[in-house]
Amino acid sequence: MKHHGGRGRAGGLRRRRRVLRFLQPCLLLLIRDGSRHGYAVASDLARFGFDEERLDVSLVYRALREMESSGWIRSDWKTDSQGPPRRVYEITEAGAHQLDAMMDDLERVRGEIDGVLRAYHSDTPDGSAQAAAQRD
Repeated sequence: MKHHGGRGRAGGLRRRRRVLRFLQPCLLLLIRDGSRHGYAVASDLARFGFDEERLDVSLVYRALREMESSGWIRSDWKTDSQGPPRRVYEITEAGAHQLDAMMDDLERVRGEIDGVLRAYHSDTPDGSAQAAAQRD
């Protein structure tokens, strides 16, 4: 089987799904900190390492729509500013519970990733030198 390194249509789709799954907890966290409109949320993603110039903003709006249809956030049109009406998002109680579950999952995954990185950086391929040093 040939590995395409994430290129091509299937690789691009997998990457978009991965980004979308990581976007959701970031968006919920930003919205939990205060209701805001989509453009402001997209701009604030830099806080989590997203490059504003490389981020496909359509993924942000897609994630917002999916989270709203899941009941994690709700939106309302605000017309109190001088500009055009803007859709403003706020987190729901279900969204707050979902955010808690996502953070628990991210902490679990971080532990798994840390284990892989420790094994990779150990002195031997199976990590036995590091394990022996820890026993001493």
